Amino acid sequence: MEKRYTCPSCGALNSEEDLHCSQCGMPLGQVAPGQGVGAAIHSQETAASGGGFRRFLKQLKRTLGLGGEESPSTPAPLPQRQGNTQVLTGRPESGPAPAPGMLAAGAPTQSASRSSMPTPPAAPMPAPAVSQPASRSGGAPHSIPAAQSAAPVVMKPFAPGAIFNQRYHIVAPRQLSYSVYYDAVDLMCPNLECQQHHLAFPPNGLCSRCHATMDTVLIHERPSQGNGFSPVKGSTLISISRVDHPNILPHREMLAFSQALFTVVEHPGRWGVLVRGRRQRSSDEVLFLVSQVGHALTHLHQQGYAFVGPGESVFQSMERLVTYGADGGVKVADLSSCVQLTGDGRSQIGRDIVFLGQMLLFISAGVQPTLSNLDKAPPEQRPFVERALHGRYPSIPAMLNDLSGAPEPAPAARALKPFHGQATDPGRRHSHNEDAVATFTFDKQQQGGAVPIGFYMVADGMGGHDAGDVASRMVYQVVTEWILKTKVLPDLRQTTRKLTTDSVPAEQLRQAVTEANEALLRHARAQNSNLGSTATMALIIGNVATVANVGDSRTYLLRDGQLRPITRDHSLVARLVAANVITPEDVRSHPQRNQIYRSLGHQPDVEVDTFTVPLRRGDRVVLCCDGLWEMLLDEEIKQIIEGSRSPQEACDALVTAANRAGGEDNISVIVVEMG
Repeated sequence: MEKRYTCPSCGALNSEEDLHCSQCGMPLGQVAPGQGVGAAIHSQETAASGGGFRRFLKQLKRTLGLGGEESPSTPAPLPQRQGNTQVLTGRPESGPAPAPGMLAAGAPTQSASRSSMPTPPAAPMPAPAVSQPASRSGGAPHSIPAAQSAAPVVMKPFAPGAIFNQRYHIVAPRQLSYSVYYDAVDLMCPNLECQQHHLAFPPNGLCSRCHATMDTVLIHERPSQGNGFSPVKGSTLISISRVDHPNILPHREMLAFSQALFTVVEHPGRWGVLVRGRRQRSSDEVLFLVSQVGHALTHLHQQGYAFVGPGESVFQSMERLVTYGADGGVKVADLSSCVQLTGDGRSQIGRDIVFLGQMLLFISAGVQPTLSNLDKAPPEQRPFVERALHGRYPSIPAMLNDLSGAPEPAPAARALKPFHGQATDPGRRHSHNEDAVATFTFDKQQQGGAVPIGFYMVADGMGGHDAGDVASRMVYQVVTEWILKTKVLPDLRQTTRKLTTDSVPAEQLRQAVTEANEALLRHARAQNSNLGSTATMALIIGNVATVANVGDSRTYLLRDGQLRPITRDHSLVARLVAANVITPEDVRSHPQRNQIYRSLGHQPDVEVDTFTVPLRRGDRVVLCCDGLWEMLLDEEIKQIIEGSRSPQEACDALVTAANRAGGEDNISVIVVEMG
């Protein structure tokens, strides 16, 4: 008698030779006949090499602050989703081959040690793809509430461990009022020369064939609104998302079902949402958030699309935005509701302007964004909310320009002044120091008084005794000259507040680093030398810090007892941490900790990460090379700084502690305190 396998997701019966459920596509290879949900999850965990999945899930939940860790001995049952099965496509035609139309990430797969440093070429980005898989079995579509008075939609999220669309391993869901977000791992190897498709989460988050680090993604699920979504529209929106806009997450896929739409985007790292945690925000933070969303919406308008779809409430729109990083920046995580502009587009652009005004009221006052609550807005924000809600702005740039001239909520806001300390040391294993540290501060006289300005940089040279020393000092000289004499000072605006909505500092830092990269390349060719450098820098103007980095030198923000990295390391181990395969503490002893894939002096085109951070009194900005953070845990760095009486005392204590922990590399650190 033929054995029959019961699908743990939809309950359909399958034959013995079926690898996936013929109804919903759920992997069946590890499920014995008649076994159900618990066995399916248990077998999946066993396949992940001795509890690797459980460790992965525990680490990710701790990183994201989700709590509620799974018990290894009592796996959670899969939810019984009506019309929303755990795997949503049919079985593949042959074995583990990827489903057609799927996108693979173009991440670097080769890493270079800090001594040789050949930066890998960027992998070509595959063409956008929009999938329309088979509809879910059973269940009625989610109803869409009316705009503004929309009631929350009850959605049952996929459980941790589920495989969505035969490609994405669900790590942790986060349910909102109208939608669900999922942290997930792409089971397709990102190495374009490999592209191994895994049926389950691979051990340690590494490809089973080539050992490349698997990519993490963020998936947004929302009810289908019947707004004319099509593969053509999806492909266009995916292309728009990939124009390297700082406030739009690059989209990988849009999956359309009869009941829901799923948008898969590159994972932003530690993230949150605007619609939760109605905490008090300063006027500058509010302006910072609104301006970022405004720039993203302006970009969409220029591409012929509006952000807010018909019948969509302000909270439904806001759930398509995520916050990220230590600076609390905002990115658009889902473009699927966008609609094409028709005619002159005024009415559709007008809806986006109203949305921006509603968002401004909500994040500044924490109240329902309606005209009846207008009096609850802070006095300095109230005029702009009223103008937006009454349609008095012709465009979003006009609104942002108006916001940039908003009065200060208190005169003391401009009194912030940076005080810094710095230290550098060759460490215990080296007699020569290849690091370079740059600091300078001064006051710029402007209308309304003096504006304090500070520039701080740590450069970590590589390439041997002489080459590393030359590289870091060339970066020091080129960047500081550019900042002081060429660009930034002549371009300073009349008020520091404008700098929160103006890209001048970020663009000038990017140009300065590019100039340094070109200087290193010229020197390397002339001397036939293999020199390179990492660099992290911060330009602080008034109460706004603009941070840039290339490589694995870091800039942190210490605020309210929490030390958070502003920059992202361009290293292999950083990708492992991002995938929560290893913890940040494991980086110090990881055998591949010196493998970086982006640096200065090795490729003509260098990508520079930039970040804008509104600062408060008491904030401390910390810049350091890997010789410090590899020796000391972040918690140790925080405790030393908080226990020091001045920035200089903190720097001296950090160097001493790093040497005491081994001092395996040169040690450089700058601590800037806003007083």
